Amino acid sequence: MSQKKLSIITICYNEPNLEETCKSVVNQTWQDFEWIVVDGGSDKPTIDTICKYKSRIDKFVSEKDNGIYDAMNKGIKLAEGGYLLFLNAGDSFFYDDVLYDIFKVHDYRSDVLYGNEYFKYEEVFQCYVKLMPQNLTKEFFYDSTLRHQAAFIKRELFDKYGLYDETYKITADYEKFLKFFVNGAVFEYLPYIVSTFNTYGASSNFKNTGSERNRIVSKYFTGEEREKCKRNAAAGKMKFTFLERIFSVKIDPKRNYRIISILGIRIKQQRKRSIMYIKRSEQ
Repeated sequence: MSQKKLSIITICYNEPNLEETCKSVVNQTWQDFEWIVVDGGSDKPTIDTICKYKSRIDKFVSEKDNGIYDAMNKGIKLAEGGYLLFLNAGDSFFYDDVLYDIFKVHDYRSDVLYGNEYFKYEEVFQCYVKLMPQNLTKEFFYDSTLRHQAAFIKRELFDKYGLYDETYKITADYEKFLKFFVNGAVFEYLPYIVSTFNTYGASSNFKNTGSERNRIVSKYFTGEEREKCKRNAAAGKMKFTFLERIFSVKIDPKRNYRIISILGIRIKQQRKRSIMYIKRSEQ
C-alpha cells in the first residue's frame, strides 16, 4: 500500500463542538488521507460523537494524557502520512473542497505548507480572515506565528527535530515552527483559506501565552534581533507587503457576505467562492 499524502490528527477532550470538526473531515471531497483521533479520556457524550464517525477514523486512542502537546505527540507517533495537519476538536476545514484544491493535482516538496485561516470570535459575533505573508522572515515570528490548523508539516521534520516540547503548555507549536524555520526548513504559502479557528481556546488569549512566548523569543532571537524587531514594530515596518498592511476581510456571523476594509473604507460584497482562493497577486 502506497503512503498517504496526509495524516489529519484530531485531539479532543470533552469538546462540545467536536461534531462540527468531524463533519468537516468526512465531508471533504478529497479523501486520500488517514484520520487519527486522540482523545484524552472524554465523557460519554464526546465518545458517542466519535463513535458516529468510527467508520472513517483510521486510528483512535482514548486515554488520559498530560495535556495538548502530549496528545499531539501521540498522534505524530501514530501518523504515517507524508504531511501532518493538526485539526483539533472545535476547529474545522473552511470548505469541503479545500483538500482537493491543495492536494489533488499538486506534488509538493516543501517542508511546511501554510495557508490562511478564518477566525471566529463567537463571544463578540465577529469573524475575519487572517492572511499569511507569502514570504516568511524570522522577524515575522517575533510577534506572530502560523496556525497548526492551516499548516501541513512533513512527518520527517518531527523525526529530525523532535516532537513538541511538552514543557510549553500552550505555545509548543509556535516554538516548533520557529525551530523549523531557523534550521532552514522550506515554507511554502498556499493561497487558500484552509480552516476555521475558534478563538475560545487557551492559546488564543495572549494573557495565557505571553510568558511562554517570551521564553521562546529569548531562546531564538538575540538581544540585537529583539531590539530591531521592537523598533520595526513601533515604526510599522514589520515584513508585510503594503496590501497586507491595509487589506483585511471580515465575514458576518451568518457568512452570507464579506466586508473588505481598505484604508478604513468598508465595502460590503456578497460572499462568493472566490474568497476561498486568494490569488498571489493580491499578496
